[in-house]
Amino acid sequence: MKKSPHILIVGIDGVRYDSLLSTPTRAMDRVAATGFLLPVRVHQRNATISGPVWATVATGVYADRHMVTGNSHHPAELDALPDFTEVLRSSHPELRTMIAASWYPLATPTHCGPIFSSRGWVPTPDPEETNDAASWVCADDAVADYAANRLENEDLAASFVYFGEADVEAHNHGTGSGYVAAIQRCDARLGTLLDAIQARPDRAEEDWTVVVVTDHGHLDAGGHGGESDAERTAWIAAGGASLPRRVSAVDHADIFAQVLATFGVNTADSEGVPFGGRQEARQDPRLDTPLGRRQAAGRR
Repeated sequence: MKKSPHILIVGIDGVRYDSLLSTPTRAMDRVAATGFLLPVRVHQRNATISGPVWATVATGVYADRHMVTGNSHHPAELDALPDFTEVLRSSHPELRTMIAASWYPLATPTHCGPIFSSRGWVPTPDPEETNDAASWVCADDAVADYAANRLENEDLAASFVYFGEADVEAHNHGTGSGYVAAIQRCDARLGTLLDAIQARPDRAEEDWTVVVVTDHGHLDAGGHGGESDAERTAWIAAGGASLPRRVSAVDHADIFAQVLATFGVNTADSEGVPFGGRQEARQDPRLDTPLGRRQAAGRR
């Protein structure tokens, strides 16, 4: 009997790749053990800022199409680009989805948001009102509790859950010991979500893919938006029995494509391809176009 597909995307904002690799992260290791953890170069059409990159994760296209160029302005072009949960429900109205985030623009109509057209749940109060460590720890913990409860007890086909503490810690204090501790707390929240999935009554009959992603890196002193390797190097981790066995290159736009491919939904308008679709593109320059990448992915 074929297992029913489910996918969880976890966004952890502003975690440098080198910091992640040097920090003990048991939950991240659980994810990567059945898949991969790879560096991702923030696409040249996106600034190394949260709004543009999360918009690419949500919609599968870059800033020259979604037009989110910062964190303040909500462009009309974004309104014409449904996020992956909305596209999924349009194709399969019977499926349920979830979005939960501590950064309000991801899920509510404020500043550059909603980046996810479906909108979603946010904690109160808004942690940006105080914007210190305590406010973000509280907000991220609330997101983890809310999302874990729903993941364990509801049949959610696709979910996006976001934690912002590490990014704010880097902005406020740089990438020292406090940043490492913030990364570990975010990893513990990821572990809470993984445990909730494992506790599901029908887990044995379900095929779960978990994807964890950051949007950009940070300078040593904190801050991003520039062109340094520290800022432009992000990462994606993914795990699940249905993932391709060898994945050597991924892009932020691929998350949109992977979510929809999990449920057999066409992604012809996406700049991304499902995981595993970039190896051939790297080997044959003729495939390194949106059409070529889709054709390569279609042969798998």
